[in-house]
Amino acid sequence: MENHAAGVHRRTLLGAAGLGVLGWRMSTGTARAAGAEDWTTRAKFDSLDLGFNNGNGRKDELNENRGAVGWGEAYILQSYLLMWEAYRDPYYLDKTIDHADHMLATRDSVRGVSDWRGLSLPAWRIYWPYSAGELALADVQGRPSLRLRTAWTFAESLDVTVSAGTNPGTFKITTYHRDNHVGRTHDNLTMDPASADFAVRRINTAFDGRVDLLTAKDLRPSPDAAGDPGPLVDTMHSAYFHSSVHSGQAAYPLAWFGRIVATTPRLRSVRRYRDKAKEYLDAAERALAVHDHEYRLSDQGGGYYIYVRDVPNNLDGVDLPHNYATSPARAYLELTLAGRHKHRRRATELVQDFVGDLTRQTDGTATWHYYRTNGWLWSGWTRADDLSDNFPAHGPSRQQEDVSHAHVSITMAATAYRARIGVTTDDMTQLCRTFSQRVLVTASNGRPTVTTNVDGSGPLSNPAYESIIPTWLGVASFGDTQALVRAAAERLAVNNPAPEVVPMFSTAYLNWAARTGARLR
Repeated sequence: MENHAAGVHRRTLLGAAGLGVLGWRMSTGTARAAGAEDWTTRAKFDSLDLGFNNGNGRKDELNENRGAVGWGEAYILQSYLLMWEAYRDPYYLDKTIDHADHMLATRDSVRGVSDWRGLSLPAWRIYWPYSAGELALADVQGRPSLRLRTAWTFAESLDVTVSAGTNPGTFKITTYHRDNHVGRTHDNLTMDPASADFAVRRINTAFDGRVDLLTAKDLRPSPDAAGDPGPLVDTMHSAYFHSSVHSGQAAYPLAWFGRIVATTPRLRSVRRYRDKAKEYLDAAERALAVHDHEYRLSDQGGGYYIYVRDVPNNLDGVDLPHNYATSPARAYLELTLAGRHKHRRRATELVQDFVGDLTRQTDGTATWHYYRTNGWLWSGWTRADDLSDNFPAHGPSRQQEDVSHAHVSITMAATAYRARIGVTTDDMTQLCRTFSQRVLVTASNGRPTVTTNVDGSGPLSNPAYESIIPTWLGVASFGDTQALVRAAAERLAVNNPAPEVVPMFSTAYLNWAARTGARLR
């Protein structure tokens, strides 16, 4: 969501989810760029690993804790796999197994918990602040009457009061968002569908992306099944649901481990690794399959994901940002590389949708936007389109991709190139030039830093973006590899980040690129 005040919240949220929730924090000290080479060493990675929760990362946390799996533990797993590829030490595979087993134990189906539909699935549900908030209102006899839903992120800051209306025989609904200090009153409502004051019609017609983003749904099977909602003072409650980007994030390292074992004879000969590889490949397939009903093909033949209508999220009914597709694409690519060739078609379609949406610049770089340029979020929609329950009308959203979310698509491109699926040498060369010519810059004070967006626009010197930039190194071998490794290390080192998820992930990438030359074999 990018429209009006709600747009601020989505970008703020994703910035937190993609970096802060991943676990970024600046140390009290500030390192000199001259010490950047330390961040390419195994000793530095191991110290970060052991310094972050004694080497346990976020393996015992639930994804419903602000995406602790998708935006946290999944990166710890990727870090270990990068370190395996850099050093070929089984220590990192064994750490992967330990963390992966814990992560699999937090799936909904293992814990016996369910999503908003009552389904217990082999994936990791998400919750506040990603989901829409809702309240099911009942009449004075306790019978379900009216559902209220808000498309606000951080929905549990929205207070709702239901009371008697000004006119006899009616009721009113008042909302107030404690963080944004906005709210309004819907007065003289009724549950009579024939009335001009029918609550569902009035509230949905009055939907406002700048205030409470409120919609309503009649919960009654028939008008005589329940009366008007009874008095109530409550806050919106977030609902549990599943997101393709979170499932993709978790499935990716599982499939990656499977591919490593499947393509490494000496590992495949070890029963423990062989059995774990099969378990993880199966688990990745099951997690991705949770989103099969959300998968769509474009007119151009590319694949992408939507949230189906009425899902408790502000983007229900519309196509999702690129990273929601490039994340699961990586897992499908690794499954294909591991020998599960039935996934090749979907991997190809997902890659095609992203690559086909790149803007080829005259300077030899390739940039892209956060949202798909042939999708609904790019064009916007009106009530007449009858597209979304939770966001009935939405203006165009055409911002550039930011360099943080971009790492998901960059790593997908590198994986696709390794698989020889949909990404060419020219594509990788252009993405590498984007990295070297547009993203990596030096501030006027001499600070090595990065831009906000992939096209080189936006403010500089965002410490969180500087710290995650080494994860672009999958494209480094299509340029001056060692120069790019040094530049990425300088930008990580300038903040001397404490042991947490992003520093671990970025340091693993630096080790991988420095030891392998970032070659994609």
